[in-house]
Amino acid sequence: MKNCILIHYHEIATKGGNRDWFENTFTQNVRRHIEHLPFSKVIHRGARVYIFKIDYQRWAEYAAALRAVMGLANATLMLNVAPDAEAMKAAAEVLVKDREFETYRISARRQDKTFPMKSMEINILLGDHVGLLTGKAVRLKGADLDLKVEIVPGEAYLGVDRIYGFGGLPVGVSEKAVVLLSSGIDSPVAAFEMLKRGVELVYIHFHSAPATSRQSIRNVEALCQILARYQLSCPVYTVPILELQQSIMASAPNKYWVLLFRRVMVRLADRLAQQVNGTVLISGESVGQVASQTLSNITAVAAASSRPILRPLAGHNKEDIVNRAREIGTYETSVEPYQDCCSFFVPPHPETKARLEDVTSIESNLQLDDLYDNAMAQAELRTITYDPQQEISRKIQHKAPKPDRLKL
Repeated sequence: MKNCILIHYHEIATKGGNRDWFENTFTQNVRRHIEHLPFSKVIHRGARVYIFKIDYQRWAEYAAALRAVMGLANATLMLNVAPDAEAMKAAAEVLVKDREFETYRISARRQDKTFPMKSMEINILLGDHVGLLTGKAVRLKGADLDLKVEIVPGEAYLGVDRIYGFGGLPVGVSEKAVVLLSSGIDSPVAAFEMLKRGVELVYIHFHSAPATSRQSIRNVEALCQILARYQLSCPVYTVPILELQQSIMASAPNKYWVLLFRRVMVRLADRLAQQVNGTVLISGESVGQVASQTLSNITAVAAASSRPILRPLAGHNKEDIVNRAREIGTYETSVEPYQDCCSFFVPPHPETKARLEDVTSIESNLQLDDLYDNAMAQAELRTITYDPQQEISRKIQHKAPKPDRLKL
C-alpha cells in the first residue's frame, strides 16, 4: 500500500478543445502550491491529478495548501492498492482502524469499466467487510465516515480524509486585471472571486499620506499576504493621491468630492492597466451599500475608465461579503482600524444621484493632468509572495459566524 493524494478538478471538465491547456495549468498550480512539502511527482491522468510519495502524517498541511488552489473540487488522502477484492478489503481495514465513528458508507467510482465489479457491488463488498470489522451501522446520508473508492485502469484508490476546494478555474487562464484594493472588507473579497475565475491580478492601492496615516498601506500588504495564499504572487502598487484630492477640494463643490476622488482612482488604475497589459479593472462595489455606490454614481465613476470595470460583489448583501471574508481569511485584517483616503475627507451630504455631464463639467475646470503624472511617478511597487511558514497556524473557517461589526 502506498499513500498518495487524488484530486478532482471543477469546471475544467466542461472545457472543449483547449481543455488540455486548462488541465496543464491546474496541474502546474497544484505543484507550485505544495512545493514546500515532500512529494515525488504531480501528474494528470484520466480527469484526475495525483500527488505521489507524500508524507501522509502531514496531511493537514497538504490539505491547507490544496484548498487554496483555484479550480480544485476536492482532494483525498488515498491508499493506492492493486485492483482486487482482497487488496481493497485490506486497505479498508487500515483506513477504519482506530477511527471513531458510529455510522459509515462506501462511495465507489469505477472509471475502469473493464473492472469485473460494478460500483454497487464494490459498495456492498466493502460495506459488509467494514461492518464485520467494526460492528457499526451503514448510513447512506450523513454518515460519520465516508470511505471513498476509485477504480482506474490497473489501480484502486481508497481514502476517508477529503477536503473540498472553492472550484472555479485555475489562476492564469483568464488574462490579467487590475484590482482597486482598499484595506476594507469588500475589495479583497472581490479580488478572491476573480481569482476563482482564473484571472491573474495586479493590485493598486491609493493613500493620502501624510494627511492620513500609512496604516492602510500596511493593512493592504497584510491582505495581499493572505491573497497570495491563492495567487502565490501579488504585485501591489501604492499610489499617493493627496495632491489630487487637495486640488479637487480647493475648486469643486464638496458634495462631489468623493465621486471625483473615485474618478481619480479609476483613471490612475486605468493607466496602470495600460502599463501591465490589464484587460479590465476590478472593484469591490456593492450596489447601494454607500452613497458613492448608487447606480447613478457608479455610472459617473465608471466613465473615467477606458476599460470595463467588473464588480463581482455588485448584488451581494453585506453579510454575504463578510462571511466570505471570514472564510478566505481576510476579515480580521480588514476590520483593523485605518484612515481611508476617501472617507477621511467625506462631506456631510455627498451627492447620491450624480449626472455624468455635471461631474465632467466640474472636472473640466480642474487642472489635474500634471498631478496624475506626479502620482504615477511616485507609485511604489511591492511584490508579495506566499510564505507557507506564515500560514501554518492560520485556520480557514468553513462555516463563518455572524459578523460582530462591519466596516463599510
